[in-house]
Amino acid sequence: MAALAWAAILFGAVRQQPGWEGWVSGLFGGGFMALLIAAAGAWGVLFTLRRARGTAAGSPQLFLAEGELAQVLAELEEVRESTKQQIHAGALWRIPVCVVGVIVLWALGQTGDDPPDAFDLILFMGGAVLAGYAWAAWTLSEAYRRLYKARVLPRIAADFGALTWRHAQPPLDEYRRHRLFPDWDSAFAEDEIHGEYRGLPLSIIELKLIRGSGKNRRTVFNGLAAAVTLPRGLSGTTVVVPDKGMFGNLAERLRGGPCQQVRLEDPAFEKAYEVYASDQISARALLTPAFMERFLAMAASGRFGAPAALLQDNRLIVALASTSGRNLFEPPSYRKPAAAREALTQLHDDIEAVLRAADAVIDLDQAARLQPR
Repeated sequence: MAALAWAAILFGAVRQQPGWEGWVSGLFGGGFMALLIAAAGAWGVLFTLRRARGTAAGSPQLFLAEGELAQVLAELEEVRESTKQQIHAGALWRIPVCVVGVIVLWALGQTGDDPPDAFDLILFMGGAVLAGYAWAAWTLSEAYRRLYKARVLPRIAADFGALTWRHAQPPLDEYRRHRLFPDWDSAFAEDEIHGEYRGLPLSIIELKLIRGSGKNRRTVFNGLAAAVTLPRGLSGTTVVVPDKGMFGNLAERLRGGPCQQVRLEDPAFEKAYEVYASDQISARALLTPAFMERFLAMAASGRFGAPAALLQDNRLIVALASTSGRNLFEPPSYRKPAAAREALTQLHDDIEAVLRAADAVIDLDQAARLQPR
């Protein structure tokens, strides 16, 4: 590659500036580029050999796991090392292919009216190196990421009780049928914590809904959809959404449906939210003054945007828009040890955070049931 780059730069320099000036510029410029490529190649080989030998200098602090989790992390470490070696092996031929392709395109560009110069070639070759490595890493790193989540997250979730992690199964038809969210075209949901929590069936899904594509693409919701089965008999459908903001105006979306608007006695809640229900009695049994006070407080806390809620019989779903925008439940990269303390601590904290959201949802109903009548 170094020789090819030298020849290409020499050819381009002579073509742009015939005569001895072009030859001198090409020889020195091409020689400099050739030295850079050779040095980068030597560094890459040494780096690969060091990593293959398991050099641990500067590696992240490891999590001292015990029992089944320790065994899982040990197995994942073997998979990680294998993944890393496969990526490096793939990069050894993919990067040269990309670099050669860039050099060929650069040389062909010398015949145009505005031929790229040597500086352009340096930039293009840097991009080619990154593209070649990404080409080698994408499929393998994604497979390792999915395996890590499937093996580790259920065991961390189990530390919090009768809970586990699974690939998300959001009830999109239910969301769309009851218009809990504005219209969307595509949905992304990878993570779900489900099981029993505080004696109630629970499901918490990290959900992202997208409207449009290209320049018109926008996110209509990004956050958590927490579903709890309530320990009391309610019937019908009740929908509560912010009167303004990302959820839009509910009256227009529910026009012609089975739900009718519910008038409440709390002026602050009436100003902030719209409520529609198919059963006015069940809606009022849920929306007590204590429920509405806590519902308003959830948005005021700053942890979430203005929430929305759907009560389908005795199943309560609360949509909590994220204010941070950070993806939860992201495992460590294949570049870090499987037992990296920072990554495992973050996964533990992410599950703890969504359970705090579940606490807020459960407390909504408990406050309503404990309200003096």
